[in-house]
Amino acid sequence: MKIAGLSFSALPPIDLPFRFFITAAIFMLASACLVLWAGEDLWLSRWHPFMLALTHGFTLGFLTMVMLGALLQLMPVIAGIGIPYPRLIASLSHLFLTIGTVSIMLGFIFGDDWLRYSAIIFLGLGLGLYLIALAWVLIKKISQGDSITGFRLAIAALLAVLLLGLALLARNLGLDWLPANKQLTNIHALWGLVGWADLLIIAVSFQVIPMFHVAPAFPKAITRYLPACIFILLLVFILYPTLALPALSLCHGLFALTLFSVIRKHKRKVPDTSIRYWQLAALALLLASTLYFIPNTLWDIYLPLNKELLIAALFIYFYLMSVIQGMLLKILPFLSYTHLQQRCLVDFSAMQFIPHMHEFLNKKHGEWLFRLHLLTALCLISVLLQPAAYFVFGLSLMFEFIWLLFIMSKTMRLYFSVSRKISLSSVKS
Repeated sequence: MKIAGLSFSALPPIDLPFRFFITAAIFMLASACLVLWAGEDLWLSRWHPFMLALTHGFTLGFLTMVMLGALLQLMPVIAGIGIPYPRLIASLSHLFLTIGTVSIMLGFIFGDDWLRYSAIIFLGLGLGLYLIALAWVLIKKISQGDSITGFRLAIAALLAVLLLGLALLARNLGLDWLPANKQLTNIHALWGLVGWADLLIIAVSFQVIPMFHVAPAFPKAITRYLPACIFILLLVFILYPTLALPALSLCHGLFALTLFSVIRKHKRKVPDTSIRYWQLAALALLLASTLYFIPNTLWDIYLPLNKELLIAALFIYFYLMSVIQGMLLKILPFLSYTHLQQRCLVDFSAMQFIPHMHEFLNKKHGEWLFRLHLLTALCLISVLLQPAAYFVFGLSLMFEFIWLLFIMSKTMRLYFSVSRKISLSSVKS
């Protein structure tokens, strides 16, 4: 593991990211219940209220929840400085984001105005508070330039997504701040998926793949120019979508090929489930980028699938969700071990209580999670082909995240058990 140039002196309390991770898994269980309850109607259109609820369950409830929890730890490690007042800000942001996400999902399902008002208030407070805290860090002169630049662009995109999303919700409540134009919803969706989630993952990959997998650094041209190029194309999309989308697809195809190349050169030849997640994500991203260029006339003749939904499924579930799960398999044991190690700096004799890092997350458990994830992803494709298969997809999704919840709970139980031993040892000494 490469840790040169990283800082571990400003880590926030570990229970803060843990609560984001646990909540994210619970939201996915709620999404699985929604799939089972909604039935075939869910898959009629991307504009169906249940589909909008499900999409926000995935994007806000899981992707954003995990990424905000991870950033609590990544910013101090990569940049050497964390957000101010981490316990207060993280606790309030987590609480407000949870209430806001529940409100927006139920608001789409039941069409209740009070739920939409609640979503506007709590999502605005939760994400707004966190964004202000992150901005306080990111405006400073900090190291690790290329990744930090990607972080800044991703955070800027999240701010744009939040403001536009709140304005769209307000429009549904009769506040005509924006014209009734589906292109605004497309901008909101693309900036959320590509500008926020994708840009952050790309920036994080520049650090975590060389660090965790002893792989070579990404090519300098990729780390320096790709995030900025994607961000500029997102700006172009606002006025010229037909010009921006092909260029964005090419950029993602280039990143996928680069990702394959870097992973292929990693020096650790021991089988690693998180590497398989990255490989699956790269393959899905390359496939989604390629499928975009198939003409719609040929697609309608030879492929009995909704092109828009298929590319969205590949991008969200095969790419974004795969990367997030793969990183969790590395982050959970790494954080647990690192936090316990930091506690032993004042009492080196307590090091005897710390298990090996691999004991925090059983490799077999990670392998089974990957198999469940792959099964769920294939079930998602089957339900796009035949909506009557929704029940199989819903069950598979539920089993996958019950298993992820079990893995996270087991890691956390071991962490707190060892932490108590270290505390008792310190009292006795």
